[in-house]
Amino acid sequence: MQSSDDRRIVLLGIGHTNAHVLDMWRREPIARARLVCVSGFASATYSGMLPGTLSGQYPPGTLEIELRSLAQAARAELVVEPARTVDMETRTVRFDDHEPVPFDVLSVGAGSVPNRAGIDASPGAWVPIKPMQTFLMRLYERLQELRRDGLKAIRVVVIGGGVGGLEISLCLPSYLGRVAGGTPHAISIIDAGERIGGGLSPRARHRVESVVASRGVEVVTGTRVTRVEDGAVVCADGRRLPADLVVLAAGAAPPPVVENMTLPKDPRGFLLTRDTLQSTGPANVFAVGDSGTVAEAGTPKAGVYAVRQGPVLWNNIGALVRGEPLTPYEPQHDFLRLLNTGDGKALMDYKGWTAHARWCWRFKDYLDSRFMARFRVTRG
Repeated sequence: MQSSDDRRIVLLGIGHTNAHVLDMWRREPIARARLVCVSGFASATYSGMLPGTLSGQYPPGTLEIELRSLAQAARAELVVEPARTVDMETRTVRFDDHEPVPFDVLSVGAGSVPNRAGIDASPGAWVPIKPMQTFLMRLYERLQELRRDGLKAIRVVVIGGGVGGLEISLCLPSYLGRVAGGTPHAISIIDAGERIGGGLSPRARHRVESVVASRGVEVVTGTRVTRVEDGAVVCADGRRLPADLVVLAAGAAPPPVVENMTLPKDPRGFLLTRDTLQSTGPANVFAVGDSGTVAEAGTPKAGVYAVRQGPVLWNNIGALVRGEPLTPYEPQHDFLRLLNTGDGKALMDYKGWTAHARWCWRFKDYLDSRFMARFRVTRG
């Protein structure tokens, strides 16, 4: 039985890093502490499997972590309600339609949202990839609208030519074939950089450009989208691209709950942390995954960093509760990238070595499936 003086540890958002804490708590809970999970959805999604779900390589539910059963197995409380902000004076997480949740230790892992800065668009004008829990549903609904309109062809524009936008562009045709009844389509990618594939090595960048070109995908670079309107996107240089379906996959921006927090932040608005993943403000607040930025580390917003932060966060929450020294997180300087190209192959990029083959897809599938297997709760 938990006593009234147990430390209350709250996980705000169950992304890759906080999910690791929940899983470890299920295996070996921290003594004299109780765990509360706060999520806007009853499931968490693994972004690494979204492209494979689009291309039909996975059933839709494969990329989801079912939080109710996982929290129940961990004997943790689960609050399924979008958080509005964190009140540091009262040490509570605040909501619009739920009573405040108090905490002694808080880990903010609320992720990020696509960056829509400088783009004028109504909510229904496009389909942002996040929240990922509803992306497939919103995409399906938009395609059904287009089918009801009787379009003879679907013109797709993907805003963002990073790895995420590229995977969407390459895996979306399979989804369109299944959902849009074989309606012809054309896909364009718009990116503000001079080339698509930012963050990839030069060899991998050249390889992915070749793959994109071979699929007939139009690439527009060196300009930003300023407006999304009915039937078109408008760029800063005056170009207009016809568009029936617009998918927003550009960059990363802080979600509203992070924007509302009065904690130290980096220039982009993400929570600033020490190398222990603790806020540079209150020591009882951690910020992980996309929500946090380790001061002077300069790492991009990528899921691989969030996954690697998991063991460090778990160790440091326990150390903080026990009054022990905390461990620094040391981000890797390079990491394995596996980009799903939607044709049964994946593009591998690691330390300047590049391959595009079926065995790369099988390796990606093995890694992703092994990661997700950790969060399956066996009933009975």
